[in-house]
Amino acid sequence: MSSASKVLKSITYSIILLMFTRRLIARSNFAFAFQSTRTSSCNIIRSSSFINHRTHAMDSSNTHIMYKQHVSSLKSTTEPQTTNMLDENGNEYDWDKILPFQKNTHNSVKIVVPDEEQTSKEDDLYDADTFHNKLEATIATALQLKKTAIWLTVPMSRARLIEEASKSGFSFHHAEGHTATLSKWLLEDVESRIPTYATHQVGVGAVVINAKNEILCVREKRNNYRPWKVPGGLAELGEDLDTAVIREVYEETGIKCRFNSVLGVRHTHGSQFDRSDLYFVCRLEPIPINKEGDVPLPVPQEGEIEATCWVDFDEYRDMVYAEDPKVGHPMMKHIMKIVEQSDQYDIQKTIVTSVVPGRKPSPVYHAAIKSESS
Repeated sequence: MSSASKVLKSITYSIILLMFTRRLIARSNFAFAFQSTRTSSCNIIRSSSFINHRTHAMDSSNTHIMYKQHVSSLKSTTEPQTTNMLDENGNEYDWDKILPFQKNTHNSVKIVVPDEEQTSKEDDLYDADTFHNKLEATIATALQLKKTAIWLTVPMSRARLIEEASKSGFSFHHAEGHTATLSKWLLEDVESRIPTYATHQVGVGAVVINAKNEILCVREKRNNYRPWKVPGGLAELGEDLDTAVIREVYEETGIKCRFNSVLGVRHTHGSQFDRSDLYFVCRLEPIPINKEGDVPLPVPQEGEIEATCWVDFDEYRDMVYAEDPKVGHPMMKHIMKIVEQSDQYDIQKTIVTSVVPGRKPSPVYHAAIKSESS
């Protein structure tokens, strides 16, 4: 190689080295400038995050802030472990790490995840990277508050959170429009009472009258609109009316009965999950425990029923017939009129075969038939 070529090669290497060094210096200056402003910027972001989180929590009167206040009111109970709100490591919960939740029906709570467009990326309480840990902390909190279940609504824009919820034991309950609703039953020693989703739900009520002309009544622990009501509840999926009403009476009162007939049907809308409700009031008779026709005293169902007893029929009838709108019961007033007339006018049950191949015979409930020839 000639001396001229060597000089030219040396100059080229020097130029490349100079350009590389200048680029490194520029990056270092940018990093220093960024680092010098990072602390103040982060403080502003943290402050904004705290304010937004609290604003989000206080927008609804039923968020977990209410539950934090509720916990402090539990100090007079006989279970002090519910007042400390400690996690599995014995540390007090950080309420900023728990997802906001609301009161829901049947002593459950509900987490409503907002659409992704409604939250900022800098202050996203439902960020996928931290959602699982926050959800686990919320579950632990609900357990200590003795809640029965957690409901979780997730918009389609947050569908990736469904996988994280599944890891925490949530399962699909229903989906409608752009929102999926998941649920998790919390009581391990109690079978789940989360109802199956449908367009209608079927409820049953029982008029049970003993030989002393007393009617079986209950008073629930929640949602008592009248001093007494007849026992009943929701039919389960695939359960016939007669089976459902007999089961409900036994669960709520401990009284065994046999099914006689249907007295009437009420059809309402906008019930649980904004669905319609078919409520069948049935006539049952208690099964005696001896030849004298005695029936046992009812026993209230633990956790659901506050009280149950045999109420004098005239007393119950006077209550539902009362003109006072806070005492009278228009629907049961009509039912009592049917009860007091002959049972030949009740709606009867007949098992019929189906025209659909492979379908089991099913009950048909109908008005009394005058004769078989009809």
